Amino acid sequence: MALDIAKRSVKGSLILLVSNLSATLINAVAIILMARLLGPSRYGTYSLALLIPGLIQLFIGFGALPAVIRYAAYYNSIGKEDEAKRFTSNVIVFLGLTGTLLTILCFVLAGVLSSLMLNRPSLGPYVELASLSVLGSTALQTSITCAIGWNWMTLSGSTTVTQAVVQLALSPAFILLGFGVTGALVGHLASMLIAGCAGVGVLYIRKLKGSGNLRSFYSDVREMNVYGIPAYAGYVINNLSSYFVLVLLAAIATNTVYGYYQVAVNFTTPVTLLASAMINALFPAFASIDGIKGNVNQAFRHAYRFIAFLLTPLIMFLIVSAGPLVRILYGAAYSSSVSYLQLLAFAYLPIAFGYSVHPAFFNGFGKTKLTFVLFVTASVTLVLAAPLLALTANLGVDGLIYANFISDFVAWAVGTYLAFRFLHAALDIRSTVTILIVSAAAYLVTLYLPHPASALLALVANFVVFFGIYITLAPLSNAITGKDLDLLEVTLSEPALIGKVTSPFLRYERLLVNIRTGDQQKSG
Repeated sequence: MALDIAKRSVKGSLILLVSNLSATLINAVAIILMARLLGPSRYGTYSLALLIPGLIQLFIGFGALPAVIRYAAYYNSIGKEDEAKRFTSNVIVFLGLTGTLLTILCFVLAGVLSSLMLNRPSLGPYVELASLSVLGSTALQTSITCAIGWNWMTLSGSTTVTQAVVQLALSPAFILLGFGVTGALVGHLASMLIAGCAGVGVLYIRKLKGSGNLRSFYSDVREMNVYGIPAYAGYVINNLSSYFVLVLLAAIATNTVYGYYQVAVNFTTPVTLLASAMINALFPAFASIDGIKGNVNQAFRHAYRFIAFLLTPLIMFLIVSAGPLVRILYGAAYSSSVSYLQLLAFAYLPIAFGYSVHPAFFNGFGKTKLTFVLFVTASVTLVLAAPLLALTANLGVDGLIYANFISDFVAWAVGTYLAFRFLHAALDIRSTVTILIVSAAAYLVTLYLPHPASALLALVANFVVFFGIYITLAPLSNAITGKDLDLLEVTLSEPALIGKVTSPFLRYERLLVNIRTGDQQKSG
């Protein structure tokens, strides 16, 4: 049973990964077109207009949003499907109510917050328009989260892709029609509302029709909030600290510099989406393992190694290829984004090494108070470090990025301790260090490659050399094992297209694993 859950979690991760990467690529095209059409200053205005609605979105659903994954997965794993349906239906109603109220609040406060928080009163009308993104985000998060709770990863992934496709179709078109920042915002809002509402509708028709029970609405919502509020409170505190950093950035940077910084953030989106895809799949898997009383430590180590294996090389590649990536995709006007991208990518290393695993792990096993402690630790560190480095040490934007790295690193250390102390789950240190060494070796070789005049040729050379070294050294150094490949072969066999694409890679990895194990047997 535990192996079936592990396979399901990896397969779910794969589906979400493919969907999120597809959505990321589509969104990247849309963002690149918007950034090029608007220019650094107006693109900075567009990004700033979404800052306040993004802050308001933190309060959507309170603790019920993360709780619905736990409750749907847990009750389905023990054969109580009607309970899972009832909780899911009631949480959808609750999320719709809170999303609507928060949208109205954001619209009413748009002018005041634009002046007080961003020191830009002229942003008021843009923020009023962008307030609809709160309702759009509610619909989108509801669809994605509830589908994950039901292990319906295809619906969750297709909702994400639909949002990206609609934004690509609308935002650049509205800009070209002369609507500028307003057009970009309208396209963004419409994409979330269309995708989110469609996803919720499909979920209700296929899984939840006739399952609503308003008599239990209050008790169900209250129960989910009691479970979810510790983790939710930590999540809100953590994100409030992140918005504190963005407000500091808005205070010390011009719209143009903010645009440069946002472009760098755009390049790190694949890292966050990849981590999110795997964590969203692992959350219900952890909850299911809790339901059948499976091996906690094995689940933790598997998740840790899987994420580090995929994310670490991606981060290192972003660092070494920042220059060609910015020049090719955004043009010379955004060349100042290169240094920000390199620093931001480096700051994401704690995420690759399991910081992102801890919340899903703690929540999945019902230890939401540990998630609260984790997020509070990260938040306090960030709030203290950001002004100290950016203002006192006069490091500016770079100081804010350094503060993010310190915050994530401290939280990673605390999360690792909490997992061991309260759930007796320890990370695989040898595998983690090996992955870092292999990624660093690929980085160093790629760093000293000759630099062709063409940015495209430089990027292609970097990609071939970096990942060629990584996929060769990973099995030879035991960063990936035969058991890992067994699981990957089973999960990557479906759908058939993915199986065909990944088959040569897996055969190559298997060959190298066999060479390593054969050499070990001979030496033994």
